[in-house]
Amino acid sequence: MNTVISAMSLDYPPHKLAVYISDDGGSLITLNAVREAWRFSRLWVPFCRKYGLNLRCPEAYFATQEKFEFDADRKILQERYREFQEALEKNSMNESKSVSRDHPPTIEVMTDDENKDSGLREMPLLVYVAREKRSGHPHHFKGGALNVLLRVSAVISNAPYFLVLDCDMYCHDPSSARQAMCYYLDPKHSPHIAWVQFPQKFRNMSEHDIYGGRLNNFLRAAYGVDGLRGTNLMGCNFFMKREAIYGTKNIQRGATLDQLKKLFGSSNEFIRAFMDKERYRPKMPEDRKPSDALQDELQLLASSSYDVGTQWGKVVGYRYFSVVEDAITSLELHCDGWISVYTNPANPCFLGASTNNLNDTLVQQTRWAFGLMQMGLSRFTPLIYGPLRMSILQSMWYGALVLDSLSTIPFYVLSIIPPICLLYCIPLYPQVSKQNNTHL
Repeated sequence: MNTVISAMSLDYPPHKLAVYISDDGGSLITLNAVREAWRFSRLWVPFCRKYGLNLRCPEAYFATQEKFEFDADRKILQERYREFQEALEKNSMNESKSVSRDHPPTIEVMTDDENKDSGLREMPLLVYVAREKRSGHPHHFKGGALNVLLRVSAVISNAPYFLVLDCDMYCHDPSSARQAMCYYLDPKHSPHIAWVQFPQKFRNMSEHDIYGGRLNNFLRAAYGVDGLRGTNLMGCNFFMKREAIYGTKNIQRGATLDQLKKLFGSSNEFIRAFMDKERYRPKMPEDRKPSDALQDELQLLASSSYDVGTQWGKVVGYRYFSVVEDAITSLELHCDGWISVYTNPANPCFLGASTNNLNDTLVQQTRWAFGLMQMGLSRFTPLIYGPLRMSILQSMWYGALVLDSLSTIPFYVLSIIPPICLLYCIPLYPQVSKQNNTHL
């Protein structure tokens, strides 16, 4: 929950900030944890703003031993944080830990009890989203979950930009949103920028990092392509322009409602939010208790069958073709003419936890390699699909990324052939005959 609380504490106008948490398991434990996080954030967010904290993740902040002028308030809030942690532990013990693969959609907007003073305008929105899952419908992994968040957020807040953050990351620098907006407000480049990518940095790395969890080689290469159309999406820690991910360049001028529904689905409210974004106002009451009509709309947008017969996952939203939805989505956006920005400030904007043991590293790398190779052996292979739509250098970058797993072949050869030759006394190199020996 530190991820959620740190995102709610960003240094940004609260009425323009909304946090959505996706729970694919539809677990009651997670829902109750989000409710507890909302109660604690009602104290934490005002505290951060009052004293201008630069570190707004509660776990990281209370781990520091520095002394502050406001130590009295800090100790009070630290006690509240301890109670918050105890409530989470109690919740995890009392509730069932089972996760159902078949469950209806659940969307809940966090708000205060009726008998409490509101002050909700000073707090960002916090929305829990558990999309519907049915065994008869493919769920499309992370890409499907992100597309549901796109649709649900469109009719609740409809912000023109959004941040994607994984649950193992937290906001380390509260000014990250403002830093990203500096690029989006550039009158020269803003119309072409689809996303602003921050690097993934980790707080749990050992000194030697024997499994390469820091991803240093990949992050260094990202600087090079920043001079082309930019680096690819890196899974999280990026601010995306909603207009870009909707695939606006694929919409014909004067498209009819039926044509739009074939692209975006049957929700009239969602189409209004997208097509009339300048005048559209989400129908969220001030008390943050959605009406029955809005709840019905949210249930429709989060249903497992909403994508069927539409272009979601093909030309709209995150692409479903590969399990590495970030790579295929960024490739298509770059091919559509969008550019991206890679920024790496001295103070990390986001920190997280990376794999630091062999088992976790193998699972992660296998998933990445499978998804990227799936792209490399399809019609989306960058060396063929890319040059017709973007520069050859940008295509070579994507080719190196997608086909990187082929480098394992020579490694396997070098690790298998020499031991076999040694076992069977087979010389690896030609022997020097005695006749050719020359004694000096």
